[in-house]
Amino acid sequence: MGIATSHHLLAASAADLVAAHAVEEGRVRPHRTMDGDGFRIRTLAMDAGAMLREHKAPVPILVTVVSGRVLFRVDGVEYDLTAGGAIQVAASEPHELEAVEASHVLLTLMG
Repeated sequence: MGIATSHHLLAASAADLVAAHAVEEGRVRPHRTMDGDGFRIRTLAMDAGAMLREHKAPVPILVTVVSGRVLFRVDGVEYDLTAGGAIQVAASEPHELEAVEASHVLLTLMG
């Protein structure tokens, strides 16, 4: 029988998170990172030029750049985000994401 814990280490550093999820040529590759009570976390490994075309999330989201550089477009505004950059978007708000360079992004779906 396993030991129950009250915590879950996702990565000890940004470098560890990046190393765990390889960027694939020309692709946006989502990785299931963690599901919890009221949230889901996905790591997106994005090649330079890869894009998530305009779409909507059914719940509020928090997008945090771990490495690289991405352009995040929402409500007619473009945000140029680099490592450490983060943006929160309301449920059902159309948005899109484009990698300027190979990037890793944490997507937290809240709700």
